[in-house]
Amino acid sequence: MKRLPFFVAILLGGLLLMGANGCSSDPNVEGAKLDLRNKDYDRALENLETALEKNPQNAEALELKGQVLQQMAFETPDPEEHTQLLQDMMEAYSQAAEINPELAGDINNRLQLAFANEFDRGIQAFNRGQEDDTVFSEAAAYFGNAATLGQEASMADSTLAGAHANQAYALINAGEAEAAIAPMQQAVDMGDNAADTYVILADLYRTTEQYEKVIEVLENARQLYPDNEDIAAQLLNAYVSSGQMDRAMDEYQAQVEADPDNKLYRYNYGSLLLESERYDDAIEQLKKAVELDPEYGSAQYNLGAAYVNKAVDVNERINAMDDSLRANREELSADEEEELQAEMEELAEQRRQLFADAIPQLERARAQAEAEGDDATGICQALFQAYVQTQQPDEKVQEAADCAGIDLN
Repeated sequence: MKRLPFFVAILLGGLLLMGANGCSSDPNVEGAKLDLRNKDYDRALENLETALEKNPQNAEALELKGQVLQQMAFETPDPEEHTQLLQDMMEAYSQAAEINPELAGDINNRLQLAFANEFDRGIQAFNRGQEDDTVFSEAAAYFGNAATLGQEASMADSTLAGAHANQAYALINAGEAEAAIAPMQQAVDMGDNAADTYVILADLYRTTEQYEKVIEVLENARQLYPDNEDIAAQLLNAYVSSGQMDRAMDEYQAQVEADPDNKLYRYNYGSLLLESERYDDAIEQLKKAVELDPEYGSAQYNLGAAYVNKAVDVNERINAMDDSLRANREELSADEEEELQAEMEELAEQRRQLFADAIPQLERARAQAEAEGDDATGICQALFQAYVQTQQPDEKVQEAADCAGIDLN
Protein backbone atom coordinates (compact mmCIF):
# COMPACT_ATOMS: atom_id res chain seq x y z
CA MET A 1 0.00 0.00 0.00
CA LYS A 2 1.42 3.38 -1.03
CA ARG A 3 2.05 5.72 1.87
CA LEU A 4 0.81 9.25 1.67
CA PRO A 5 3.67 11.66 1.08
CA PHE A 6 4.52 14.31 3.62
CA PHE A 7 2.82 17.64 3.02
CA VAL A 8 3.64 21.11 4.17
CA ALA A 9 1.59 22.09 7.17
CA ILE A 10 -0.32 25.33 6.86
CA LEU A 11 -0.44 27.57 9.89
CA LEU A 12 -3.77 29.26 10.08
CA GLY A 13 -3.83 30.35 13.69
CA GLY A 14 -6.60 32.63 14.69
CA LEU A 15 -8.86 32.04 11.69
CA LEU A 16 -12.46 31.47 12.68
CA LEU A 17 -15.52 31.07 10.53
CA MET A 18 -17.35 34.06 11.96
CA GLY A 19 -19.39 36.74 10.34
CA ALA A 20 -17.74 40.06 9.69
CA ASN A 21 -17.83 42.66 12.43
CA GLY A 22 -19.23 46.07 11.93
CA CYS A 23 -22.57 47.20 10.60
CA SER A 24 -23.95 46.83 7.12
CA SER A 25 -26.24 49.23 5.38
CA ASP A 26 -28.36 46.25 4.28
CA PRO A 27 -30.62 44.80 7.00
CA ASN A 28 -30.68 41.44 5.20
CA VAL A 29 -26.88 41.17 5.46
CA GLU A 30 -27.08 42.04 9.15
CA GLY A 31 -29.71 39.39 9.59
CA ALA A 32 -27.56 36.83 7.76
CA LYS A 33 -24.68 37.53 10.15
CA LEU A 34 -26.89 36.71 13.09
CA ASP A 35 -28.18 33.61 11.31
CA LEU A 36 -24.60 32.45 10.72
CA ARG A 37 -23.76 32.85 14.41
CA ASN A 38 -26.83 30.80 15.23
CA LYS A 39 -25.94 28.22 12.56
CA ASP A 40 -29.24 28.79 10.81
CA TYR A 41 -27.63 28.45 7.41
CA ASP A 42 -30.74 28.18 5.27
CA ARG A 43 -32.17 31.40 6.70
CA ALA A 44 -28.79 33.09 6.29
CA LEU A 45 -28.74 32.17 2.59
CA GLU A 46 -32.31 33.42 2.16
CA ASN A 47 -31.35 36.78 3.66
CA LEU A 48 -28.29 37.02 1.47
CA GLU A 49 -30.19 36.11 -1.70
CA THR A 50 -32.64 38.90 -0.89
CA ALA A 51 -29.76 41.33 -0.43
CA LEU A 52 -28.20 40.25 -3.74
CA GLU A 53 -31.51 40.59 -5.56
CA LYS A 54 -31.54 44.21 -4.46
CA ASN A 55 -27.88 44.73 -5.34
CA PRO A 56 -26.00 41.99 -7.27
CA GLN A 57 -22.78 43.96 -6.72
CA ASN A 58 -22.98 43.73 -2.93
CA ALA A 59 -19.47 42.39 -2.19
CA GLU A 60 -20.17 42.09 1.54
CA ALA A 61 -23.19 39.87 0.88
CA LEU A 62 -21.17 37.69 -1.52
CA GLU A 63 -18.32 37.29 0.96
CA LEU A 64 -20.74 36.39 3.74
CA LYS A 65 -22.44 33.92 1.42
CA GLY A 66 -19.06 32.29 0.92
CA GLN A 67 -18.62 32.03 4.69
CA VAL A 68 -22.04 30.43 5.13
CA LEU A 69 -21.36 27.89 2.36
CA GLN A 70 -17.93 27.16 3.82
CA GLN A 71 -19.38 26.42 7.24
CA MET A 72 -22.09 24.27 5.67
CA ALA A 73 -19.45 22.32 3.73
CA PHE A 74 -17.46 21.70 6.92
CA GLU A 75 -20.54 20.16 8.54
CA THR A 76 -21.76 18.14 5.53
CA PRO A 77 -20.64 14.47 5.50
CA ASP A 78 -22.02 13.57 2.06
CA PRO A 79 -19.04 13.86 -0.34
CA GLU A 80 -21.01 15.05 -3.39
CA GLU A 81 -23.02 17.64 -1.48
CA HIS A 82 -19.84 18.70 0.34
CA THR A 83 -18.00 19.24 -2.96
CA GLN A 84 -20.88 21.21 -4.47
CA LEU A 85 -20.99 23.51 -1.45
CA LEU A 86 -17.25 24.17 -1.82
CA GLN A 87 -17.68 25.02 -5.49
CA ASP A 88 -20.50 27.43 -4.68
CA MET A 89 -18.34 28.91 -1.89
CA MET A 90 -15.44 29.56 -4.25
CA GLU A 91 -17.74 31.18 -6.78
CA ALA A 92 -19.15 33.53 -4.12
CA TYR A 93 -15.68 34.43 -2.84
CA SER A 94 -14.40 35.03 -6.35
CA GLN A 95 -17.24 37.42 -7.16
CA ALA A 96 -16.77 39.26 -3.88
CA ALA A 97 -13.02 39.76 -4.42
CA GLU A 98 -13.58 40.90 -7.99
CA ILE A 99 -16.07 43.55 -6.89
CA ASN A 100 -14.06 44.65 -3.85
CA PRO A 101 -10.32 43.72 -4.06
CA GLU A 102 -9.85 44.86 -0.45
CA LEU A 103 -11.62 41.64 0.61
CA ALA A 104 -9.07 39.43 -1.18
CA GLY A 105 -6.77 39.01 1.84
CA ASP A 106 -9.46 37.72 4.19
CA ILE A 107 -10.93 35.54 1.48
CA ASN A 108 -7.53 34.04 0.73
CA ASN A 109 -7.09 33.14 4.40
CA ARG A 110 -10.46 31.43 4.41
CA LEU A 111 -9.55 29.48 1.26
CA GLN A 112 -6.36 28.30 2.92
CA LEU A 113 -8.36 27.17 5.93
CA ALA A 114 -10.68 25.27 3.58
CA PHE A 115 -7.64 23.68 1.92
CA ALA A 116 -6.28 22.46 5.28
CA ASN A 117 -9.67 21.06 6.24
CA GLU A 118 -10.07 19.30 2.91
CA PHE A 119 -6.59 17.80 3.03
CA ASP A 120 -7.33 16.45 6.49
CA ARG A 121 -10.57 14.92 5.25
CA GLY A 122 -8.62 13.25 2.47
CA ILE A 123 -6.13 11.73 4.90
CA GLN A 124 -8.87 10.46 7.17
CA ALA A 125 -10.75 8.90 4.24
CA PHE A 126 -7.55 7.34 2.88
CA ASN A 127 -6.88 5.76 6.25
CA ARG A 128 -10.42 4.40 6.36
CA GLY A 129 -9.78 2.94 2.93
CA GLN A 130 -7.30 0.51 4.45
CA GLU A 131 -10.33 -1.28 5.89
CA ASP A 132 -12.86 -0.46 3.17
CA ASP A 133 -11.40 0.17 -0.29
CA THR A 134 -14.64 1.77 -1.52
CA VAL A 135 -13.66 4.83 0.53
CA PHE A 136 -10.58 5.54 -1.63
CA SER A 137 -12.74 7.28 -4.23
CA GLU A 138 -14.02 9.57 -1.48
CA ALA A 139 -10.43 10.33 -0.43
CA ALA A 140 -9.57 11.15 -4.05
CA ALA A 141 -12.44 13.64 -4.20
CA TYR A 142 -11.28 15.39 -1.03
CA PHE A 143 -7.70 15.67 -2.26
CA GLY A 144 -9.00 16.97 -5.59
CA ASN A 145 -11.01 19.60 -3.75
CA ALA A 146 -7.91 20.53 -1.75
CA ALA A 147 -5.92 21.02 -4.95
CA THR A 148 -8.60 23.29 -6.38
CA LEU A 149 -8.85 25.31 -3.17
CA GLY A 150 -5.08 25.66 -2.97
CA GLN A 151 -4.96 26.92 -6.52
CA GLU A 152 -7.69 29.48 -5.77
CA ALA A 153 -5.63 30.61 -2.76
CA SER A 154 -2.45 30.87 -4.90
CA MET A 155 -0.64 28.47 -2.61
CA ALA A 156 2.88 27.24 -3.36
CA ASP A 157 3.29 24.62 -6.08
CA SER A 158 5.07 22.34 -3.63
CA THR A 159 1.96 22.31 -1.43
CA LEU A 160 -0.39 21.75 -4.36
CA ALA A 161 1.82 18.91 -5.61
CA GLY A 162 1.10 16.99 -2.42
CA ALA A 163 -2.65 17.30 -2.93
CA HIS A 164 -2.42 16.15 -6.55
CA ALA A 165 -0.13 13.23 -5.68
CA ASN A 166 -2.39 12.07 -2.86
CA GLN A 167 -5.40 12.28 -5.15
CA ALA A 168 -3.56 10.04 -7.61
CA TYR A 169 -2.60 7.53 -4.90
CA ALA A 170 -6.22 7.37 -3.74
CA LEU A 171 -7.43 6.79 -7.31
CA ILE A 172 -4.86 4.05 -7.82
CA ASN A 173 -6.04 2.32 -4.67
CA ALA A 174 -9.62 2.74 -5.86
CA GLY A 175 -8.71 0.86 -9.05
CA GLU A 176 -8.98 3.97 -11.24
CA ALA A 177 -5.49 3.97 -12.73
CA GLU A 178 -6.37 5.93 -15.85
CA ALA A 179 -8.04 8.69 -13.82
CA ALA A 180 -4.90 8.90 -11.66
CA ILE A 181 -2.71 9.98 -14.58
CA ALA A 182 -3.75 13.65 -14.67
CA PRO A 183 -3.25 14.42 -10.95
CA MET A 184 0.05 12.51 -10.84
CA GLN A 185 1.28 14.43 -13.88
CA GLN A 186 0.22 17.62 -12.13
CA ALA A 187 2.22 16.62 -9.07
CA VAL A 188 5.33 16.14 -11.21
CA ASP A 189 4.75 19.40 -13.07
CA MET A 190 4.48 21.21 -9.74
CA GLY A 191 7.77 19.93 -8.43
CA ASP A 192 7.22 16.49 -6.94
CA ASN A 193 10.44 15.04 -8.30
CA ALA A 194 10.74 11.97 -6.08
CA ALA A 195 12.01 8.93 -7.98
CA ASP A 196 8.97 6.89 -6.91
CA THR A 197 6.62 9.53 -8.30
CA TYR A 198 8.23 9.33 -11.73
CA VAL A 199 8.14 5.54 -11.69
CA ILE A 200 4.46 5.46 -10.69
CA LEU A 201 3.52 8.04 -13.32
CA ALA A 202 5.38 6.08 -15.99
CA ASP A 203 3.60 2.91 -14.92
CA LEU A 204 0.23 4.67 -15.17
CA TYR A 205 1.01 5.73 -18.73
CA ARG A 206 2.19 2.19 -19.47
CA THR A 207 -1.12 0.68 -18.35
CA THR A 208 -2.83 2.79 -21.03
CA GLU A 209 -0.13 1.92 -23.60
CA GLN A 210 1.03 5.54 -23.90
CA TYR A 211 4.62 4.47 -24.44
CA GLU A 212 5.88 7.82 -25.73
CA LYS A 213 4.70 9.41 -22.48
CA VAL A 214 6.31 6.56 -20.52
CA ILE A 215 9.61 7.27 -22.24
CA GLU A 216 9.29 11.04 -21.76
CA VAL A 217 8.66 10.66 -18.02
CA LEU A 218 11.45 8.14 -17.48
CA GLU A 219 13.99 10.07 -19.53
CA ASN A 220 13.29 13.12 -17.36
CA ALA A 221 13.64 10.93 -14.28
CA ARG A 222 16.93 9.50 -15.48
CA GLN A 223 18.40 13.00 -15.76
CA LEU A 224 17.63 13.51 -12.07
CA TYR A 225 18.56 9.97 -10.99
CA PRO A 226 21.21 8.64 -13.37
CA ASP A 227 22.19 5.84 -10.94
CA ASN A 228 18.67 4.61 -10.19
CA GLU A 229 18.53 1.04 -11.51
CA ASP A 230 14.73 0.80 -11.36
CA ILE A 231 14.31 3.89 -13.54
CA ALA A 232 16.94 2.63 -15.98
CA ALA A 233 15.31 -0.80 -16.23
CA GLN A 234 11.84 0.65 -16.77
CA LEU A 235 13.12 3.03 -19.44
CA LEU A 236 14.76 0.21 -21.34
CA ASN A 237 11.61 -1.87 -21.06
CA ALA A 238 9.65 1.08 -22.43
CA TYR A 239 11.95 1.25 -25.44
CA VAL A 240 11.32 -2.45 -26.05
CA SER A 241 7.55 -2.19 -25.52
CA SER A 242 7.33 0.70 -27.97
CA GLY A 243 9.29 -1.23 -30.60
CA GLN A 244 12.38 0.99 -30.37
CA MET A 245 14.74 -1.99 -30.31
CA ASP A 246 17.75 -0.17 -31.77
CA ARG A 247 17.42 2.58 -29.20
CA ALA A 248 17.08 0.04 -26.41
CA MET A 249 20.09 -1.91 -27.67
CA ASP A 250 22.23 1.22 -27.75
CA GLU A 251 21.17 2.08 -24.19
CA TYR A 252 21.92 -1.41 -22.90
CA GLN A 253 25.30 -1.52 -24.59
CA ALA A 254 26.23 1.90 -23.23
CA GLN A 255 25.35 0.80 -19.71
CA VAL A 256 27.51 -2.32 -19.97
CA GLU A 257 30.43 -0.35 -21.35
CA ALA A 258 30.14 2.21 -18.57
CA ASP A 259 29.92 -0.43 -15.81
CA PRO A 260 31.03 -3.83 -17.11
CA ASP A 261 30.87 -5.49 -13.67
CA ASN A 262 27.22 -4.61 -13.11
CA LYS A 263 25.32 -7.89 -13.24
CA LEU A 264 21.97 -6.19 -13.86
CA TYR A 265 23.30 -4.35 -16.90
CA ARG A 266 24.78 -7.58 -18.25
CA TYR A 267 21.51 -9.40 -17.62
CA ASN A 268 19.39 -6.68 -19.25
CA TYR A 269 21.61 -6.45 -22.31
CA GLY A 270 21.87 -10.22 -22.64
CA SER A 271 18.11 -10.66 -22.31
CA LEU A 272 17.45 -8.11 -25.04
CA LEU A 273 20.00 -9.81 -27.29
CA LEU A 274 18.21 -13.09 -26.56
CA GLU A 275 14.90 -11.54 -27.54
CA SER A 276 16.52 -10.27 -30.74
CA GLU A 277 17.75 -13.83 -31.48
CA ARG A 278 21.40 -12.80 -31.31
CA TYR A 279 22.20 -15.91 -29.34
CA ASP A 280 26.00 -15.82 -29.33
CA ASP A 281 26.03 -12.22 -28.11
CA ALA A 282 23.34 -13.04 -25.56
CA ILE A 283 25.33 -15.99 -24.23
CA GLU A 284 28.39 -13.77 -23.80
CA GLN A 285 26.50 -11.21 -21.70
CA LEU A 286 24.50 -13.71 -19.64
CA LYS A 287 27.56 -15.83 -18.88
CA LYS A 288 29.20 -12.72 -17.49
CA ALA A 289 26.12 -11.96 -15.36
CA VAL A 290 26.24 -15.48 -13.91
CA GLU A 291 29.98 -15.17 -13.27
CA LEU A 292 29.32 -11.97 -11.35
CA ASP A 293 26.57 -13.66 -9.32
CA PRO A 294 26.36 -17.47 -9.43
CA GLU A 295 23.02 -17.27 -7.56
CA TYR A 296 21.41 -15.03 -10.20
CA GLY A 297 18.50 -17.31 -11.08
CA SER A 298 17.00 -15.15 -13.82
CA ALA A 299 20.34 -14.87 -15.59
CA GLN A 300 20.89 -18.62 -15.31
CA TYR A 301 17.49 -19.32 -16.84
CA ASN A 302 17.99 -16.88 -19.70
CA LEU A 303 21.47 -18.28 -20.35
CA GLY A 304 19.99 -21.77 -20.52
CA ALA A 305 17.25 -20.43 -22.81
CA ALA A 306 19.86 -18.88 -25.10
CA TYR A 307 21.59 -22.25 -25.48
CA VAL A 308 18.26 -24.00 -26.11
CA ASN A 309 17.06 -21.42 -28.63
CA LYS A 310 20.33 -21.55 -30.50
CA ALA A 311 20.08 -25.34 -30.56
CA VAL A 312 16.57 -25.05 -32.01
CA ASP A 313 17.92 -22.76 -34.72
CA VAL A 314 20.62 -25.31 -35.53
CA ASN A 315 17.98 -28.03 -35.65
CA GLU A 316 15.97 -26.00 -38.16
CA ARG A 317 19.07 -25.70 -40.34
CA ILE A 318 19.57 -29.46 -40.16
CA ASN A 319 15.95 -30.06 -41.16
CA ALA A 320 16.21 -27.61 -44.05
CA MET A 321 19.42 -29.28 -45.28
CA ASP A 322 17.84 -32.73 -44.94
CA ASP A 323 14.81 -31.62 -46.95
CA SER A 324 17.11 -30.18 -49.62
CA LEU A 325 19.13 -33.37 -49.73
CA ARG A 326 16.03 -35.51 -50.22
CA ALA A 327 14.67 -33.21 -52.92
CA ASN A 328 17.93 -32.86 -54.86
CA ARG A 329 19.71 -36.18 -54.23
CA GLU A 330 19.56 -37.20 -57.89
CA GLU A 331 21.30 -33.99 -58.93
CA LEU A 332 24.13 -34.28 -56.37
CA SER A 333 27.38 -36.11 -56.90
CA ALA A 334 28.51 -38.67 -54.36
CA ASP A 335 31.12 -36.25 -53.03
CA GLU A 336 28.57 -33.44 -52.70
CA GLU A 337 26.14 -35.72 -50.86
CA GLU A 338 28.89 -36.93 -48.54
CA GLU A 339 29.96 -33.36 -47.83
CA LEU A 340 26.39 -32.38 -47.04
CA GLN A 341 25.95 -35.39 -44.75
CA ALA A 342 29.15 -34.51 -42.92
CA GLU A 343 28.00 -30.94 -42.41
CA MET A 344 24.65 -32.17 -41.04
CA GLU A 345 26.43 -34.50 -38.62
CA GLU A 346 28.64 -31.65 -37.45
CA LEU A 347 25.56 -29.48 -36.88
CA ALA A 348 23.86 -32.35 -35.04
CA GLU A 349 26.81 -32.55 -32.65
CA GLN A 350 26.70 -28.79 -32.21
CA ARG A 351 22.98 -29.06 -31.42
CA ARG A 352 23.63 -31.77 -28.83
CA GLN A 353 26.39 -29.73 -27.22
CA LEU A 354 24.19 -26.64 -27.00
CA PHE A 355 21.47 -28.60 -25.23
CA ALA A 356 24.14 -30.08 -22.93
CA ASP A 357 25.46 -26.57 -22.14
CA ALA A 358 21.92 -25.47 -21.25
CA ILE A 359 21.36 -28.21 -18.67
CA PRO A 360 23.54 -26.98 -15.76
CA GLN A 361 22.21 -23.43 -16.15
CA LEU A 362 18.61 -24.61 -16.18
CA GLU A 363 19.14 -26.95 -13.25
CA ARG A 364 20.60 -24.15 -11.14
CA ALA A 365 17.79 -21.80 -12.22
CA ARG A 366 15.23 -24.42 -11.21
CA ALA A 367 16.84 -25.00 -7.82
CA GLN A 368 16.92 -21.24 -7.21
CA ALA A 369 13.28 -20.82 -8.22
CA GLU A 370 12.09 -23.67 -6.04
CA ALA A 371 14.13 -22.42 -3.09
CA GLU A 372 12.41 -19.05 -3.40
CA GLY A 373 8.97 -20.60 -3.82
CA ASP A 374 8.60 -19.53 -7.45
CA ASP A 375 6.89 -21.47 -10.23
CA ALA A 376 9.49 -23.59 -12.07
CA THR A 377 7.17 -24.97 -14.78
CA GLY A 378 8.75 -23.00 -17.63
CA ILE A 379 12.25 -23.96 -16.53
CA CYS A 380 11.25 -27.63 -16.37
CA GLN A 381 9.84 -27.48 -19.89
CA ALA A 382 13.22 -26.28 -21.17
CA LEU A 383 14.98 -28.90 -19.06
CA PHE A 384 12.77 -31.67 -20.44
CA GLN A 385 13.67 -30.64 -23.97
CA ALA A 386 17.39 -30.54 -23.15
CA TYR A 387 17.27 -33.93 -21.36
CA VAL A 388 15.56 -35.59 -24.33
CA GLN A 389 17.97 -34.13 -26.86
CA THR A 390 21.02 -35.25 -24.85
CA GLN A 391 19.56 -38.70 -24.09
CA GLN A 392 19.58 -38.31 -20.33
CA PRO A 393 18.41 -41.24 -18.13
CA ASP A 394 14.71 -41.98 -18.28
CA GLU A 395 14.14 -41.07 -14.64
CA LYS A 396 15.52 -37.56 -15.21
CA VAL A 397 13.36 -37.12 -18.30
CA GLN A 398 10.28 -38.34 -16.44
CA GLU A 399 10.95 -36.11 -13.44
CA ALA A 400 11.36 -33.03 -15.66
CA ALA A 401 8.18 -33.96 -17.55
CA ASP A 402 6.26 -34.22 -14.28
CA CYS A 403 7.54 -30.82 -13.18
CA ALA A 404 6.63 -29.31 -16.57
CA GLY A 405 3.17 -30.88 -16.59
CA ILE A 406 3.97 -33.00 -19.64
CA ASP A 407 2.16 -36.38 -19.93
CA LEU A 408 4.50 -38.97 -21.46
CA ASN A 409 1.88 -41.72 -21.52
